[in-house]
Amino acid sequence: MVDGIPPSSVFTTCRFDETGRVLALNQHFNRLKEAAEQIRCPPPDIKKISIILSKSIHGYGKKEGLARLEWSSDGQVSCETRPIDQPNSPLVAITHPAPQWPKRFRGIKHGNWKPYLEARELARENGADISLLVDNHSIVDADRATPLILDENGCAYSPGPEQGAVESITLSLISDHLESNGIPVRTAFLTEEMIRRCKELVVVGTGVGVLPVGEIDGIDIQLGTCLTELISEALKSAWKES
Repeated sequence: MVDGIPPSSVFTTCRFDETGRVLALNQHFNRLKEAAEQIRCPPPDIKKISIILSKSIHGYGKKEGLARLEWSSDGQVSCETRPIDQPNSPLVAITHPAPQWPKRFRGIKHGNWKPYLEARELARENGADISLLVDNHSIVDADRATPLILDENGCAYSPGPEQGAVESITLSLISDHLESNGIPVRTAFLTEEMIRRCKELVVVGTGVGVLPVGEIDGIDIQLGTCLTELISEALKSAWKES
């Protein structure tokens, strides 16, 4: 319900492969539970959601895709499947003002997702691949993924819910692998200075996996391979554990 109001529903988008296996399914169920509690709507019926998800994936056919699971404030569940969009790499990005939500609706995927869809469409209209959402001269999210930089000090930084980003399931899947390879993962506003000096900028998410960003508003961004390679390894391991 993209044209609804924030408390009308919560949703999550999960990825499935050709066999119907879903990446990090329990984390997506937990996202729905926690988001429903946050917006004060009834607890999701996970059994009912599981049945509808399974039917939707089966009906989609033996191919990889995305499934958008939505739980409404009146206890209804819906599931929409769609193909995975594979943009060119590295990504060309533009910046766009981030939506402003009361604290109750920050960090979750809720019933008014129109600002994110509009940001994505604006990127397309301008010949770009993705919109990076900005608040007070800092990147705080993206239209369908989480920005992550490798700083010159060897740390990885991404915006979290306290900065205005949606809580990232993908980031939770890869953080331990980055940490074990000597890259601490921290949350922060991604300021202009941090972007200028970073060694690498990627976006991570269920739909995009991991993709490098090579340009923002016509300005070149340094390309690297460290984050991309480590995150790809971590996601392969996550699939094996799903």
